[in-house]
Amino acid sequence: MSFTQRSIIAELVSSLIVVALFAWLITTRHAAGAFDGPEGLTQWARQVLWMIPASIAVSIVVTVLLAVAYHATTRAKFDDLVDERDRMITGWGWKVTAIVISAGFVAALAALAWGASAFLALNLMLGAFALGDLSGNAAKLLRYGLGD
Repeated sequence: MSFTQRSIIAELVSSLIVVALFAWLITTRHAAGAFDGPEGLTQWARQVLWMIPASIAVSIVVTVLLAVAYHATTRAKFDDLVDERDRMITGWGWKVTAIVISAGFVAALAALAWGASAFLALNLMLGAFALGDLSGNAAKLLRYGLGD
């Protein structure tokens, strides 16, 4: 398994952890009424802004832990070589990510146009970013698995 593939797996694991944590926080706080009233969207935005550095920290920790575990179990030398194939697969993953995020943004706009709340639309957009990240990384792993 290449360095790039291990990095993608670390990104997927990190994203799943952060998305699960964020979904849990948002749903429990929403159920408690934390986002009701005129300050509701402000509280939601603060929650999202807090999660950005937290997700970066989780990503770094997971990447380091997976790299250490991989090298400890396989005794393989550290190889961070990136070739043209890696760059093409990364570009393809970015395209998948952009398409999913764009579709989610349009879905959020459509929801607003049909009377949905701003809270729902913002969550749809945030979900589109999370799904875009996950699907882009999954697409990259698929391309590596297909040998493209």
